[in-house]
Amino acid sequence: MRRALSQQEQLAATRAVCDHLQRLPALAQARTVMAYMAARGELSLEPLLEELLGAGKTLCLPRCEEAGHMSARRVTMLSELVPGAYGLLEPGGDCPETAPDEIDAVLVPGTAFDACGGRVGQGGGYYDRFLPQTRAYRIGVCHDFALLGSVPVQAHDQRMDAVVCPSGLTVAHEYRRIER
Repeated sequence: MRRALSQQEQLAATRAVCDHLQRLPALAQARTVMAYMAARGELSLEPLLEELLGAGKTLCLPRCEEAGHMSARRVTMLSELVPGAYGLLEPGGDCPETAPDEIDAVLVPGTAFDACGGRVGQGGGYYDRFLPQTRAYRIGVCHDFALLGSVPVQAHDQRMDAVVCPSGLTVAHEYRRIER
């Protein structure tokens, strides 16, 4: 469904979701944010990423590593990104790695989410392996039609603290203040 959206519909959804994310306390408070670069019809976060960089926050993006794992790599400009695994734009190997426990908030894409924070990804398990390493506030990002009543969740699947769609925010768990 997301790939069937027109460019105008995708742009409107991007603007709306970025507006909601900009008002989210977890992002305002975060010093280090991990996000993603959109692929295959996912909601683009580029306007928000540029704003985070402009505000002096540390921005990390995922880099697919060997054996199905990903790392968080710091970027200072989106122009640093290179085509990587699966044809996705990602930080190059020369971008410094950020330890998962240094990340305050992580924006997570998904195929579908539910109001309890359940997530269905693309099937590679990258986020399900990465997220247990961090105490970051987890924010799922999806189109309105991808927020469902429930999604199938297995024991290894990682839940989100909140889900943001173009129509607004769904809090899956009580907001956790980030303390360092």
